[in-house]
Amino acid sequence: MKRIEILLTPGQLNDELTLKDKNIIVIDVLRATTTITISLANGAKEVIPTENIATAVRVAKGSKNSILCGERNGRVIDGFKLGNSPLEYTSEEIKDKALIFSTTNGTQAIMKSKFAKNCLLASFVNMSTVVDYVNALDEDFTIICSGKLNDFCLEDAVCAGMLLNKLSVGRNLELMDSEVAAMNLSNDLAMLMNVPSQEKVLRMLNISEHGRYLSQIGFEKDLEICSKIDSYPIIPLFRNGVIRLREQFEGDSDQRSKMKRVNIGIKREEKQKQSD
Repeated sequence: MKRIEILLTPGQLNDELTLKDKNIIVIDVLRATTTITISLANGAKEVIPTENIATAVRVAKGSKNSILCGERNGRVIDGFKLGNSPLEYTSEEIKDKALIFSTTNGTQAIMKSKFAKNCLLASFVNMSTVVDYVNALDEDFTIICSGKLNDFCLEDAVCAGMLLNKLSVGRNLELMDSEVAAMNLSNDLAMLMNVPSQEKVLRMLNISEHGRYLSQIGFEKDLEICSKIDSYPIIPLFRNGVIRLREQFEGDSDQRSKMKRVNIGIKREEKQKQSD
């Protein structure tokens, strides 16, 4: 029996070390995990999450070909080039660049997972790809909803519930109250809104507290982008302080293995020459 736990806010974590060597999924639908996914799909080299503005500025000073990105209260940080709207992260703007990223909630939750075995970033835009990866790994997972200032967020809980509903198909999962609540919330909203699935998510984002706030400050188009289920079928992984596509980390691992085999071969040849 596999255990998939949902933390409805990061405040449920007493200590970052409780996540050590665990498999984690971080969700911040509006907007960090959505924006990071889209930025990597559009060619960003990597995303470096930071816990505060001062750290972001310091990291950027030591990074070549990097861009300072992030928001506070939904708006771009003064002096930063990009905010947290997925519309800003075009290929022309970010291709092959390192994005130094700091947001009000999302990067805080991501950084809490720095000791994790695996940390995936999920949202509606990469839902099925994350499900496939988790099913293939077949291990326990903890889903962390970024929330808003350590408080509950409707959109993150619904996304977590939808994710868990998909993962529970054909599996006997051990569920606690948080997981049951998130799954039921996702199901109840789907039943209440008699429209196609895509429209259900957008309507939910529009009625959510943070969705309403983003619309009020001019980011209503972001809600539509964030609602598009499976529009970006990729998996961002957070590992060793950076976020990259899963394939990039696997490619690095393959390259290290290849170099190790080459070095072993060279040493064998040298020993053979010495013996001759």
